[in-house]
Amino acid sequence: MANDDISDIELVDLVVRGHPGAFRRFYQRHSQLIYGCIRKRANAADVDDVFQAFFERLTAKDYRPLRLWQRGTSLPVYLAKVVRNFVVDFYRAKKSREDAIGGAAEIDALLDPQDETISLKGHLNELRRLGIEAWAELDRRDRAMVCDRFHKDRTNDEMAERFQLTPGALRTALSRAQARLLAGLRTLAPEFFPDSV
Repeated sequence: MANDDISDIELVDLVVRGHPGAFRRFYQRHSQLIYGCIRKRANAADVDDVFQAFFERLTAKDYRPLRLWQRGTSLPVYLAKVVRNFVVDFYRAKKSREDAIGGAAEIDALLDPQDETISLKGHLNELRRLGIEAWAELDRRDRAMVCDRFHKDRTNDEMAERFQLTPGALRTALSRAQARLLAGLRTLAPEFFPDSV
């Protein structure tokens, strides 16, 4: 199917229902608009982080902004408003984190100006973009598990209770979710994962 063969209404409805591949198509259709809106509002150094965080929040919140979109109004105009609000929230949260550790100067002091990974910024940004695509291909449960473990840092007991699994079943399910995410990344960007000898 071509990217433009269905309307935004149909595409958003497929996304919120968790239809396979729908989020990837949404990303392909609207990511440039979202990125452009972020570039207009965020500091240049933060654009990629805000972009990644936007899609992480969108999927972690079960596409709530898309569910709230009033069908029949312009999706691009609506997305621009959602992005504007997200950027404001992003900077509020960033300021809170900076204040908690003593301000931005403290964060800057932690960065090594001689760090050679800075020269890999283009590769890391591309991997981040591909990571968002791979993340979008996971089912809701896999995304929730990976998010709970690595973003929310929940314990095994908390996760087992949340997903109504035994500890052993949780470990298996989480391992499989991580494996599917990695497999998606390997498929999208094999150049980042050279085969080990």
